[in-house]
Amino acid sequence: MTNTKLYVLGGGGHAKVVIAALTASGASVAGLIDPRLEIGTLMLGVPVIGGDEWMQKLDPHSAQLANGVGATVKSRVNRKLFDLWSAQGFSFATVLHPSAVVGAEVELAPGCQIMAGAILQPHAKIGVGTVINTSVSIDHDCVVGAHCFVAPSVTLCGGASIGEGVFVGAGATLLPGVKVGNNALIAAGAVVDTDVADGDYFQR
Repeated sequence: MTNTKLYVLGGGGHAKVVIAALTASGASVAGLIDPRLEIGTLMLGVPVIGGDEWMQKLDPHSAQLANGVGATVKSRVNRKLFDLWSAQGFSFATVLHPSAVVGAEVELAPGCQIMAGAILQPHAKIGVGTVINTSVSIDHDCVVGAHCFVAPSVTLCGGASIGEGVFVGAGATLLPGVKVGNNALIAAGAVVDTDVADGDYFQR
């Protein structure tokens, strides 16, 4: 995909972090796509080129996307966009900030995002479309499923695992071997010392 151009979806705060990580790693971002922003506006030097109508002009074989839409406890638009445009044949770039530390035999699935200062120790596995935010620490043999959003300064101790679609709030800690089910929510600052079932909200 040598002639492929890279475009970022979304123009909010997470898009800034994604653009910064991409440019720091030497990637060139051709444009930013967000219907809410005025065409020509610059974000970290990247021009807004339009909204959803622009997607209809792009050829999935010559354009790659980076998901610049973040997530909150109440909103997972980022996953919807990933699913929508993947179904149209677009691929999503894996984002890896050069300051991240990635240990031996770590597995990074397509479209995941590893932000500045993150540490991934040996044999960690990160799923498709998952965001590992600033200064997250993931120890050996941890598994993070697809489409998770792991907020800044989260710590996963050795052997902890997270299912698909999980939101982990800033500064939370998962103790060794803990298992978190699909679509669960972990509150900011929580210390997870027991398994969490699918869809549960853990806030202790």
